[in-house]
Amino acid sequence: MAKRAYTSTVRAVAARETRAAILRAAMELYAEQGYARATVAGIAERAGVALNTVYTSVGGKAALLEALVDEGVEDEQIQVTLTAVLAARDAREILRMTAEGTGELTRRHEAVLNLVFDNVMADPAVAAAAERAVARYRGRLDRTADHLVALGAVRTDRDRTGQILWFYFGRGAWQTVRELGWDWDEGAAWLAGAAAAALLPAQVLPG
Repeated sequence: MAKRAYTSTVRAVAARETRAAILRAAMELYAEQGYARATVAGIAERAGVALNTVYTSVGGKAALLEALVDEGVEDEQIQVTLTAVLAARDAREILRMTAEGTGELTRRHEAVLNLVFDNVMADPAVAAAAERAVARYRGRLDRTADHLVALGAVRTDRDRTGQILWFYFGRGAWQTVRELGWDWDEGAAWLAGAAAAALLPAQVLPG
């Protein structure tokens, strides 16, 4: 019984390692060749596995890209940041943590995000993955909006608060920060301050 459990554990670890190698290879080839030109056979060769292993472990090209998106969406740092945000009582601190958290996650997954949103017209499955990522992202910012409203910390209603958080901390904001050549810390500080100016009552702003 113990031997079977050990064997099963070893196989599970091997399967996870194989999947991780396949996803790394997919990301590398998508980045080097573009989504349209990359092939599953090329990904299998780069990962050092049989072609059928790619399909059984993850799937075809769209499934591979979806899996890369899901890795970003499920990044454990998201829950760490959200838990800290929902425990905080100071609105300015909440906005600072949100700026830093979204910036860090965008930095970690920038290549995948760019790849997905650059290829939304290439495949309906890719478009669906992009929509899912946006929905999850906005949903977490909406929880922050709910918290700010519950604290009585903002001068807008819940819907407008969520929209403003998306405006300042969504992918578009971070794209602009990067296009301007700002570093991540500089971008986070500016976005947090701009969001505070848009959301917080005038009396809590510095003179």
